[in-house]
Amino acid sequence: MHMLAFLYPSAPGHVFDVGHWKDVHLPLGLGLTDKHLGIRPRKILLFGPARGGDLQADSAPFAAMAAVVFDDREGAERLATLFEFEEAARRLSADFPNYTAGPPAILISEIKEVTDIDAMIERFYEGEVSKTT
Repeated sequence: MHMLAFLYPSAPGHVFDVGHWKDVHLPLGLGLTDKHLGIRPRKILLFGPARGGDLQADSAPFAAMAAVVFDDREGAERLATLFEFEEAARRLSADFPNYTAGPPAILISEIKEVTDIDAMIERFYEGEVSKTT
């Protein structure tokens, strides 16, 4: 699997509007993606509002993130071209001030899912035992 992630900037004093993002901007983006690119993601994961490692919202480098997941790299790379369509660029950009402090950074990546948690922890403990013997 591959994803195109949208990383929304945080800004002092700005409150990221999760409701608008999910209920207005996301349907707009999905509709424009279907209209101009003819693709649909496998799923979308929404992360936010975010807090920094000190658990404070103002210390997070990003206010929120959306991971748009595709079965293949081509889908994620194709979505990255959406702003080449004037209508999509105009409408999506015009909506940014309604929920975020600025346009998102974009990241394309392969997804590696780790599900063998118990085996990994067991491997840790095996290594701990070998250190003491």
